[in-house]
Amino acid sequence: MAYTIPDTIDLGNERYVKPLHKENKKPQEALFSVERPRRGFDKLVLPPKTEIQLKSLLTKIKNYDLLYNKFGLKEIDATGGRTSINLYGPPGTGKSMAAEAIAYELGKKIIRVNYAEIESKYVGETPKNIRAVFNAAKEEDAVIIFDEADSILGKRLSNITQSTDHAVNVSKSVTLLELDAFPGITIFTTNFGSNYDGAFVRRILGHIKFELPHEEGRRKILKKLIPEKLPLSISEEEENVIIEETEGFSGGDMVNMVIYASSSAVQRDGEKCKVGISDFMEAIEIIKNAKLEIGING
Repeated sequence: MAYTIPDTIDLGNERYVKPLHKENKKPQEALFSVERPRRGFDKLVLPPKTEIQLKSLLTKIKNYDLLYNKFGLKEIDATGGRTSINLYGPPGTGKSMAAEAIAYELGKKIIRVNYAEIESKYVGETPKNIRAVFNAAKEEDAVIIFDEADSILGKRLSNITQSTDHAVNVSKSVTLLELDAFPGITIFTTNFGSNYDGAFVRRILGHIKFELPHEEGRRKILKKLIPEKLPLSISEEEENVIIEETEGFSGGDMVNMVIYASSSAVQRDGEKCKVGISDFMEAIEIIKNAKLEIGING
């Protein structure tokens, strides 16, 4: 008997799916949501190599009929054209945005899943939650995005000492089976990909590494992050200083830098503020100290 998808609640742009636990009935406690992506590749700044790899996978997806039917790839690909993609690299490098952009370029909805949210304390419920995700994606023709995917794709336990260990292995096995049966697109994003189970690695078509932006990349990111309305007061030379001082920053770090610098200027001068080099340098120092002392990159 086919698994029945839980009841749904329509709330504007998003469609929330109720969790399987009867006690969790509020939309904010939903198991996952079906959304429409809002950002394409034009909002991303990626290294040329990464962009080429992503667009190559998009070409494969868009030309399924040509590749698998007319060119005969169906004869050598037992998956029937299933597409699983793994985006890995340091935090803040644009993996989640890239996953959303893939769905945007394909005109598909997305179901974003964090394994911690579907993992259940009730024995046997987590596999049902995993099946619910894949069933909903089939019904909605949606791209599944597993954030922090190392939680679900990690190696299965060989030394089973307690029932929870067995439950973890069952959940991973169910995910493998669902991946095999799912005809759509699944995207995994992770900061840690070294512990993936080999069975998952073999089922993933493309493994794409995201790296910290180099100088030119940081310059492009900064320009994209400055709103037209932001009262900015920095010279070209000062911009060069910002780019130089942000070596080792991710795109996420650059976002935080602009927000913090702008907030400092507003705190100082209110509506008459001008965001200047001193504001940026203060923000850069705070972010650098956090990286050293708190372990943001961990």
